[in-house]
Amino acid sequence: MPELPGLSALLVQGGDERIALQGERGQNKYGVSPAPRAGLVEFSSSTASHISAEAWAAVDAFRQRMHGECSDDPDHQPALWQREAQRIRTSFCTTWGLDAARLSWHLHRSGTDAHAMASALSLRKFGRPFRIVMGEASETGSKVAQALLEGSRQQGKLMAELTEIAIRGADGACRSAQAIDQDFLRVVRQSLAEDVPVMVVRVDESKSGCCYPGQALVQQIAAISPQHTSVLVDCSQLRCEAQVLQDYLARHYLVVLTGSKFYGAPAFCGALLGGADWAAVWPQDAPDVDAQGQPNFGVLARWEAALYAMQRYQRLPAEVRREWLACFEDALTQRVAASPSLGLLDVLRDGRGEPRSLFALRCRDRRGQRSLSRAEVETVYRHLNQMQPQQAQEHVYAIGQPVPCMGADGQRSQYLRVSLSAPMLLMLAQMPQEQGRAWLRARIDGVVGALEEEIGRLDQHDSSAATGD
Repeated sequence: MPELPGLSALLVQGGDERIALQGERGQNKYGVSPAPRAGLVEFSSSTASHISAEAWAAVDAFRQRMHGECSDDPDHQPALWQREAQRIRTSFCTTWGLDAARLSWHLHRSGTDAHAMASALSLRKFGRPFRIVMGEASETGSKVAQALLEGSRQQGKLMAELTEIAIRGADGACRSAQAIDQDFLRVVRQSLAEDVPVMVVRVDESKSGCCYPGQALVQQIAAISPQHTSVLVDCSQLRCEAQVLQDYLARHYLVVLTGSKFYGAPAFCGALLGGADWAAVWPQDAPDVDAQGQPNFGVLARWEAALYAMQRYQRLPAEVRREWLACFEDALTQRVAASPSLGLLDVLRDGRGEPRSLFALRCRDRRGQRSLSRAEVETVYRHLNQMQPQQAQEHVYAIGQPVPCMGADGQRSQYLRVSLSAPMLLMLAQMPQEQGRAWLRARIDGVVGALEEEIGRLDQHDSSAATGD
C-alpha cells in the first residue's frame, strides 16, 4: 500500500484549515504543533494540546505496525483501516464499560462532523423536516450550528430549522437554569404542537464549563413523544465519568465526543455514539477517505493517542482522580480570587458535585476597573502563546483560546480558559502527593502571574501612547 505520511504529517492528515500547519514554527491556528513540546505547561486542554511524549510513542508504534502490514493489494488498505477502526471501538468500549455489541459507532475527523451526522440520523428517523433546539452557538464549537443544519441537507435543501436558546445575559452572567429549561421546553412544545419533530441538544460541558439544559428536562422531553423527538448530547470535552456516558447511551441519546480536549490527543479526533436502537438508520461502516479516495489513517492515529490516555486515566481509582481535580480547582480558584485583573466566569453545573477541570477567566485591566475589549484579550492570548523559554524562566504556559462573551461593562469581550487535562493528572498521580501538590500550585501561580503580566503590559502601552513616549 502507499506509504503512510511521517508521524507529524499523519497526525494532521484529514484535517482542514484549523489544523493545517503554517509558518516557520509549523503550528496550526491554535498555536499547536503535531509533536511533543518540552518545557510547556499545558493548561489548554479546552481547545487543543500538544501530544504527550508517551502518546507520541504509542502513535509511532501504531504507524510502524501499519507499515509492517503493507500490501500491494488495492483492497487491503480499506480492509486494514476498518479492522483498526473496529479495534479502537472495542478498546474504547472496554475502557468506558460499554457493550460493544449494542453500540453504534462512527469515527469522525472532528466533533463538528459528528454533529452533522447526528442531524442526518435524526432526519432519517423523522422522515420529514424538523427543528433543532440548542443553546447559544458561542458556548459550543465554532462550526457546530452550521454543521447541524448542513447535516439535514437533502437534495440540496435544508430540512431543519435551528432555534438557539440564550445561556448568558448581556452582562455575560449565566441565566438561571430554570429560565433556560423553560425556554427549551416552550420551543419543544410549540414545535410538537405544530407537528414538527424536534432534536434537542444537551451540552456536557460547554467551552466555559456549563451543562444545559437540565438532565431531568431532557428526560421529560424525550418521553413526551419518543417517535418525534431525539436527543443529542454534545460531550466534546469528555470531562464526565464513565457512568454518565453509559447513562446517556442507555437512554437512547446520540453522543458526540472527542479525544482531543481533556484526553490530550491532537485535534480532529471525534466520534458519534448511539445505542443499538439507532442501528436501523445508522449508515454502513466505511473508511474515512481523502480527496484521492485513500483511507485516512490520521484519524486512527489520533484516536490511538486518545486511547493511550483514556485507558490509563480510567484505571486510576476514582478517589485519586477526584483528589487531583479538587487540588486543581482549589489552587486555581484561590489564586484567581487574589488577582485584581482576573475573575471566574460563572457556570451552570446541573447539580454536579464533583470538582471541575475547566475554568473560564474574565479579564479586566490591572486595577480591575473595566473588562478588557475583545482585541485586548486577543493580544494577551497571542503574547502568552508566543512566549519562549528564558534563562530565568523554566516554564512556558499554554491556555485555551479566547471565546466570545459579554463583558461586565456591557461591551463585547472574550474570556480565556485554564483547564486540567488527563495527561497532566496522570503525571501528577505518579508523584509523591505533597510534591505533586506543590508542583501544581506553582504552575497555577505561574500561569496566572503570566496573564497578569501581559495584562499589565496593555496598560503600559496605553500610558506610553497617551504621553507620546
